[in-house]
Amino acid sequence: MINGNDFREKYKPILQSINTPRYVYKTADINCALLQGEDIKTHVKGCGEIIIFAATLGFQADELIRRTEAYDMAGAVVLDALASELIEKACDEAEVEIRAKYKKITARFSPGYGDFPLEVQGGLLLFLGAKKRIGLYANENNLLIPRKSVTAVIGVKTQVVKPPALPAKRE
Repeated sequence: MINGNDFREKYKPILQSINTPRYVYKTADINCALLQGEDIKTHVKGCGEIIIFAATLGFQADELIRRTEAYDMAGAVVLDALASELIEKACDEAEVEIRAKYKKITARFSPGYGDFPLEVQGGLLLFLGAKKRIGLYANENNLLIPRKSVTAVIGVKTQVVKPPALPAKRE
């Protein structure tokens, strides 16, 4: 019997060989109409602007998973999980770049979390020009194509300067 680690060892190098993550991001006004729902507004409260972000592994990962399903369903499930790990890693790496540029940022907050509706995906992608720039779009059900993709909003925190402490009173 083959265990999960055997599948990982078999399929991880194949997926990594075709892994070509791409991402794009752009700043937007904190009052952007795409910020629908109370949860996202709470998430970016106190921020001066937002970053709209999208990342994808591209169609190669989707195609590999689809082809593998035809002859090895367990392997396809492992590939799907590995691809999910890779897109998260790509997002984390992009976030390092964003953090270096903007210093104080919030965590990523994606459509579908809380009451932030999936219906904003198309608007986020249009704002970024993501279809042309990285080949990412949303279908009629607001699902991302390619599947192993992410959209998110990141808040850029306003630098708060604390006033100097008042000297202690002497009596």
